[in-house]
Amino acid sequence: MAVALLLGCEGSTVAPGGSGEVEASSETTIGPSPVEPDQPGGPLVSVRPGVNDSYMEPDALGKYISIFEGERREVIAERDDIVAALELVPGLVVADIGAGTGAFMRAISVELGEHGRLYAVDIAPQFLAHLRERAVTQGLSNVEIIEGSPTATNLPESSVDVVFICDVYHHLEYPSVYLRSLYQTLRPDGRMVIVEFDKIPGKTSKSMMNHVRQDKATLLAEVTAEGFVLEREVTSVALEENYMLVFRK
Repeated sequence: MAVALLLGCEGSTVAPGGSGEVEASSETTIGPSPVEPDQPGGPLVSVRPGVNDSYMEPDALGKYISIFEGERREVIAERDDIVAALELVPGLVVADIGAGTGAFMRAISVELGEHGRLYAVDIAPQFLAHLRERAVTQGLSNVEIIEGSPTATNLPESSVDVVFICDVYHHLEYPSVYLRSLYQTLRPDGRMVIVEFDKIPGKTSKSMMNHVRQDKATLLAEVTAEGFVLEREVTSVALEENYMLVFRK
């Protein structure tokens, strides 16, 4: 999902290509979003058809690795503070949804220790292969790479303590359905931490206004509609282009 679908704070592949993307093109410009069915089992309706297509292209890895991990990118510049705000302790199980090229993989892995586990989830084949290679090269024995889908984490039910979604939410093609999968993946009282691009007229750049589907109010409405409870907004991290929210199951 490195954003691949689900690409964690990398850019965004999602489940979600990582983490979110910082470039926008005419292909990402959208109008009003279609609404997914309210009832589980109904027909799927994409809120952004083709939103992750660029992550499936042959040159995707070479194109996006510098974008996802560039030091000028806010979430990379603030990476240490973001990871600290996750309040991780050794032994926890974490899922980095849309792990992308693995920008947060080592930092999170170290916090979890040898008895913890990090699932790096993505949907883009090139990102998944890169994540596997990176985990081996960096000796991250507590990391497992998971191929997700646009509608599911493909992780066992009640298997994760913390879900981390960084600059990837706007790459969820079927948000309500995917949120249900996230809810099932979390253990009772588990946390979901979302870092996402803000979308504020007059503040957010025109390219990001076009690229990002939802504003904060829309994200809150979608997430809480699937049973998550907003615990707090993190203000200890110096974010200008993004915001960071903590939800509980």
